[in-house]
This record gives sequence, structure tokens and C-alpha cells, in this order.
Amino acid sequence: MALSMLVLLVPVFLLVGFYRFLGHEEPAVVDTTEVYGSVQRAGQFTPLRPDGLPSGWRIVSATFTGGILRIGITAPDDGALQVVQSAGPAATLLADVVGKTDQPGDVLTVAGAAWQRYTAGRPGETALVQTAQTAGARTTIVVGHATAAQFQRLVESLH
Repeated sequence: MALSMLVLLVPVFLLVGFYRFLGHEEPAVVDTTEVYGSVQRAGQFTPLRPDGLPSGWRIVSATFTGGILRIGITAPDDGALQVVQSAGPAATLLADVVGKTDQPGDVLTVAGAAWQRYTAGRPGETALVQTAQTAGARTTIVVGHATAAQFQRLVESLH
């Protein structure tokens, strides 16, 4: 029985090794043109876009559903972040993305804008939140697993 399993596992390991050797571990890069076009056509808010990120950063997902824009981004050294934006109620978006039991932490100023840090929402994740004070304005949340420098770099790139 063990010999049969070994015979089956050898081709699997060879295929995985060959796949990795060809460099297919990199996530596919997504073109966000259509998603940002959908946000503009909806006219609910003006979205912030990541611009000028250095090599190694990749936009791997982009959706606009129910008035919520979500952009998934991978950073070098295994950073995984998501930029979430909506003109809906900030408290609702915050509860959905960060968690209902999380309490805000310190306030950071990045590129001249104030961002509230949340660290106790989802286990192992940090969130930076910028909530607009006027009606109809967007709330922006950057959430994920990344270093403080990666969070700062992504937030600085949002224009």
C-alpha cells in the first residue's frame, strides 16, 4: 500500500516542481480599467487609485459590487493588502471589513491625511481607515497582512 502511494506521489511532486521552476507562482496582474470605469459610471464617489507602486507590487483582484470597490494587492515579501472604498455608511463598511468588535488605535498621518489604525479586528491583520466627514464622501480602508512600511507605501500611492 505504501509503495502504491509513493508511486502516485512521485509524478505529483515532479509536476509541482516543474510548475514552480517555470515561475508560475506569481499571481496574475489584473487590469483595473473596467472596474474603475464602473465606479465612475455609478457616480457614488471618486475612487482613489494606487499609482506609482514600485516593481514587485501587483494588483491581483478588482471588483465593484453593491457600491463597494475592492482592490487586492500583493506586496513584496508576502504582503497581502486590500483597498476597500465605498460611499455607504462608514460604520457598516468598517464592521464588514475590519470587524464589529474592533476598537480604534492610534491615528497616523500619511501624506498629509489622517488614518485611524485598527489591529484587533481579524486575527493577524491590520487596517488603516480614512473616513470622510461629509455626506456622500468615500470611506477608504486598507487592510491585510503586511509590514508597516508596506502599508505606508500603499497609502502614499493612493491618488
